[in-house]
Amino acid sequence: MKRTIVSLLFLLLVQCGLAALLYWPGNSDTGDARHLLDSRAALRVDAIRIADDRDNEVLLQNLHGRWVLPDLHNLPADHAHIQELIDTLTRPPRGFPVAESAAARQRFRVASYHYKRRLTFLGNGEALATIYLGRSPAYRAVYARSDSYPAIYRLQYNNHDAPATPDAWLDPGLLAIEGPRAIAIDGTQLRRDDQGRWRGAAGSAPEPRELAALLDALATLTVQGLADEDAQRSLAESGRAARRLRVEYNGQSILLELFRDGERYYVHDSRYPPFLSLSRRQYQRLMDIDIASLAPLIDTNN
Repeated sequence: MKRTIVSLLFLLLVQCGLAALLYWPGNSDTGDARHLLDSRAALRVDAIRIADDRDNEVLLQNLHGRWVLPDLHNLPADHAHIQELIDTLTRPPRGFPVAESAAARQRFRVASYHYKRRLTFLGNGEALATIYLGRSPAYRAVYARSDSYPAIYRLQYNNHDAPATPDAWLDPGLLAIEGPRAIAIDGTQLRRDDQGRWRGAAGSAPEPRELAALLDALATLTVQGLADEDAQRSLAESGRAARRLRVEYNGQSILLELFRDGERYYVHDSRYPPFLSLSRRQYQRLMDIDIASLAPLIDTNN
């Protein structure tokens, strides 16, 4: 009896040793796959191409340290969103691979011809890695595989966090203006002096609470996305701004124009070509600024 137990324990130790050898990083074909995206390769990434199973595709590009959307006039992309994607793929997945066979790739939808998402990471025009995201077995879980290895892992991520449409990667805070030098709103002009004090055209101080509301609205201005094609055309041809703000910021003179079409709200920033959509709250915060209260002692006929 004791000899049998010893033999079984010996076999168990041998199996554990073989498993450790098989999955130890660097000792097998599947070991390196524990990093779906190699951290050294990640440092070289300057573009990411994302495709989905509906023939949508988006390119994210890093130009001079800034992620932009070439398909959207190089509008700023959401850096935090992109960094989350890269960080997720460079971290080792938890646990061992769930499968490795060719049949499993198709079943989990991580094959090169059958996937939910295909992520291609590029550096200087060269493909550094291709990763497939497939079926989702649960919330915040998705099957993933690197094109370089057969191992399929269960990853803590969602497919919808890697959309293949440019609008979804737009930086929502691309219009935010924090610490402007001067503001002209509907004819009323305000300027900040070297001591940080705001003064109107006549030299008097603006009403503090209204000024604070205006500065906060500019600093926290967020967009929902691009206006659709019909709205782009209509606003460009015959749109009449409900309010205009001229802002001096970082050596630039920026014109912000607010538009409303029924219950849809838009903004145009002179730094960027397209019209962008706003929430009603964001629109109303700027429209509710009361010029008379903002600078009651200032001549507003400038």
